[in-house]
Amino acid sequence: MVVAARGLLGGVFVLAGFSKLLLPPAEVAALIQQYAVFPPAVTPWIAALLPWLELVSGTALVIGFYTTPAALAIGGQLAVFIVLMLVVLALGVPIADCGCFGNLGWRETPVQVLLRDLVLAALLVPILARRREVLSLDAWGEPPALPQAR
Repeated sequence: MVVAARGLLGGVFVLAGFSKLLLPPAEVAALIQQYAVFPPAVTPWIAALLPWLELVSGTALVIGFYTTPAALAIGGQLAVFIVLMLVVLALGVPIADCGCFGNLGWRETPVQVLLRDLVLAALLVPILARRREVLSLDAWGEPPALPQAR
């Protein structure tokens, strides 16, 4: 279950980050600016950093490298995205496509993004509650746990 949750959650972030990296930075900035929440001076910084943050944290989660920090980074991103969608919905900002996946043709409204991100956030629970697993780089170099004597 944990490996599947890591793969799904990390895979979504890898796809989102990589799809934005394929776009010119100005186009990513325009996608972010449509939310009408961020100051224009900050938008280019978000456009430059967000795709890399998504790609790195998603990749780390998929391969199980620094799994807990990667999951926490993704949890922080999801928290920001959820709050952003709530603000956009409360302000009534008209957005036909969130731009979450660049120009891959996967168009989502703020309500769809909010629901998707809540489901993805729920996937963090088993990941953060896990023990070290074999299918993870975190477990490499450690001897297998011995059964506890009773």
